[in-house]
Amino acid sequence: MVRAIPGLFALILFAAFNNLLGGVFMALMDAYGLSLMKVEQWGLLWAFVSCAFILSGALIARTGLGANPVRTLLLVNLIVWAVAALFTVQSSVLLLTIGCFIWLFLGPYAEAAEQTTLQKVVPFERQGRVFGFAQSVEQAASPLTAFLIAPLTQFIFVPLMTSGAGAELIGDWYGRGAERGIAIVFTITGVLGVLATIAAFRSQSYRKISGAYATGTSLDEKTAPT
Repeated sequence: MVRAIPGLFALILFAAFNNLLGGVFMALMDAYGLSLMKVEQWGLLWAFVSCAFILSGALIARTGLGANPVRTLLLVNLIVWAVAALFTVQSSVLLLTIGCFIWLFLGPYAEAAEQTTLQKVVPFERQGRVFGFAQSVEQAASPLTAFLIAPLTQFIFVPLMTSGAGAELIGDWYGRGAERGIAIVFTITGVLGVLATIAAFRSQSYRKISGAYATGTSLDEKTAPT
């Protein structure tokens, strides 16, 4: 069913790749935030930035996602990963707050855009199976990265930015120490996300799934594979 819809498998893989990178945030965000502030302040910060999630949902309900939700999905990811590459360039609570707010604000846009696209191009009778497959692939990605990234950060990136080549090369402006070791993982993750999103924009799969959405193309029971 997924293979029969042009570009759909690529869309699922793109979402899974985003979640793969998102596992970095699952593993390291608390460690990075608590290196900059007390735990009570960290809790208050999240109480504030969580409002972005509610605000985003209300705004989507009012304005929608535009004529091409696939394009919206990629634009949102481009912004999110650019922010991820920049919000840790300096040890700043303000940058951290802005980055978390934008991340939470745009998250519902990405999820809504993907689900809107799936509901348009997948026939109703097959949506349960397709959605279940898509979610199982996408959600498996984050825990995998979260499990691996902590030891990689501890044994590779923290020494790199404490007394290694990274500290010598960019330490004068980027900073040195364990906190900067965590920060550079976010920066690298953001850059990888930006590159992946640009590649997705230029791909044939993006044009196919956008065309399928625009024309309302979906497979009915007669043409859908069993």
